[in-house]
Amino acid sequence: MSNMSIPDSKRLHGNLNIDQQRGVVAVIVALSMVALVGFVGLVLDLGKLFVTKTELQNSADACALAAARELTGASTNQLTLAEAAGITAGTSNNVQFQNSPVTVNAGDVTFSDTLNGTYSTKDAVANALTMRFARCTVQRSDIANWFIQVLGIGNQQVNATAVASLVPGQTTCAVPAGVCQAHVAAAVPGTWIEGALGPKGDLTGGFKWIDYSPPGGGASELSDLLTGTGACNLPAVGSIVGQGGVISSLSRAWNSRFGIYRNPVEDTPGQPGFAVPDKTGFAYTEVTWPSQFNAFSDFAAHRGSSPAAYQGDAATGLNAEGGGSVTKDSGFLQLNGADRRLATVAVVDCNVLDTGAPTAPVLSWACILMLHPINFNSGGSGTGAGRMYVEYLGQSNDPQSPCASSGMVGGPSSIGPLVPALVQ
Repeated sequence: MSNMSIPDSKRLHGNLNIDQQRGVVAVIVALSMVALVGFVGLVLDLGKLFVTKTELQNSADACALAAARELTGASTNQLTLAEAAGITAGTSNNVQFQNSPVTVNAGDVTFSDTLNGTYSTKDAVANALTMRFARCTVQRSDIANWFIQVLGIGNQQVNATAVASLVPGQTTCAVPAGVCQAHVAAAVPGTWIEGALGPKGDLTGGFKWIDYSPPGGGASELSDLLTGTGACNLPAVGSIVGQGGVISSLSRAWNSRFGIYRNPVEDTPGQPGFAVPDKTGFAYTEVTWPSQFNAFSDFAAHRGSSPAAYQGDAATGLNAEGGGSVTKDSGFLQLNGADRRLATVAVVDCNVLDTGAPTAPVLSWACILMLHPINFNSGGSGTGAGRMYVEYLGQSNDPQSPCASSGMVGGPSSIGPLVPALVQ
């Protein structure tokens, strides 16, 4: 058998085909790598833009919420305050993986009287008091791409916008009392408001007993509200409320929140009608707190690291422990107490009530600190007898208010204090 051999020309032709195939594969791989890198780069660069968008949205949300909380309609200067608050809140955020501060300018904060209306800067608004919506727009320009710039795609810009307004919060529970609009109109948080206790327990001056469901109820209803959770089905702003009238028994219910109990107020935990006290009964009068301003700072400390019971009448200058009263110690208050001295009250026009009218409309809601117990009788002339003090802690629609209800947005039927909320 003779040997078979492949002609050189065929052998050369076969080698060329293999080399050509290898070259084609290399080209395909190279092109695929370019496409693969392009896709990876697209994902990374788009991810970078998405993170930037999220960071900017946080800034816009904070800006709009801070600006909206100033739109109370109570001050012609409210847009200046709102703009400043929005800029401060917005610029407290960072962008580009938290490595660069956000810039918010005056022109980025605009206002409108309706949600879908025309938004203008504060200087272009004709009537500041009608503005109810705050819009913040923030942006970041010249965001450099990491990879897709090789495809000819240049720097990017990302924007974020948010709109906020004051809306009713969740229904809050209030004590059956009110403060006078004239006394809080120019007051700053920490101001003491004085009411005068009449010979039969009625209140005049800047602080009054208030019946939220006139004309029914009376003293018994108001006493139950003080020993219980309070009035939780509150009337809306503008609703008519009335004075409690001559209510000599309310001091017993009021004092239970300080851990001072007198029949018929129940002082046994677990029993029906037990009147829950606050975690501290520490009282503030002109004797224990001579400055008569911002006792809340000390109250907060006593409720935290150093809880304290009522100091006793000798220390406070009161006469709250008479008539067979039982005063609980700090251990009892800490074990059985709750948040009972920070309270929401109605703001009313006392000029109407002082003329003898039985009712007046609710103008707004305020947060107060219950400063001290009331004397078991109205004799004498000191605090707790002839005078009654509460500390004004600001409007309940202020997110900084220490009253627990502020900041909790309610549903469509909510009638609680106004709180800022994002609406767009």
